[in-house]
Amino acid sequence: MGLVSSITFAFGAAPAVAAAPVEDFTASAPAAAVQTSTTPVAQTLDTALADTDMLASPLDLAEEASIPHNFDVAATIALAESEIGTSRPTGWSAPGECIMSAQRWIRAGGGNWVGGGNPVTNYDTATRMTIADAAPGDIVQYENIESPTSWVTGVHTVMIVGVNTDGTFQIIESNNPGGSGLVSKDEAWLPKPPSGFEAVVWRF
Repeated sequence: MGLVSSITFAFGAAPAVAAAPVEDFTASAPAAAVQTSTTPVAQTLDTALADTDMLASPLDLAEEASIPHNFDVAATIALAESEIGTSRPTGWSAPGECIMSAQRWIRAGGGNWVGGGNPVTNYDTATRMTIADAAPGDIVQYENIESPTSWVTGVHTVMIVGVNTDGTFQIIESNNPGGSGLVSKDEAWLPKPPSGFEAVVWRF
């Protein structure tokens, strides 16, 4: 696809490859304190779009943009906005992971996100959309094309919170850079999945 990826860390809910301290996230463990970032944290995820052709969608994508959201989008975005600048623990199923944060935000608005397991079955109760039809409240999931159900390096999840007139999106994401658990916002975002990945849009 002619894209050069600058991503060198693990995204999403995949456990990190490099050895990392093991943290206890069981119910009996003390609640992790939410840390507020007082200084800007440099983002290392290159999300600039170099070639719009890569946004071509498979034939089985949703054909109509009129499919409604089945939750309170405003409440969902309000929670996500309130978390910008804070960080949470990361690791398998930890609250600072990108997909776990997206789940938390959607569920705050009453969204029926009950799927789990992998980057496809997580969206069992969602409708697949085209990027052209993406709207605030939609989730963008980077999937590996050859193995879409695998938590491999390059998987990442963001939530769209606004659509700009120039075709870019406003998104909120967590855990970028990887391992930070940081919630941040990008005001002019376009998807640029790593080589071998695609950006899939889901609506609950």
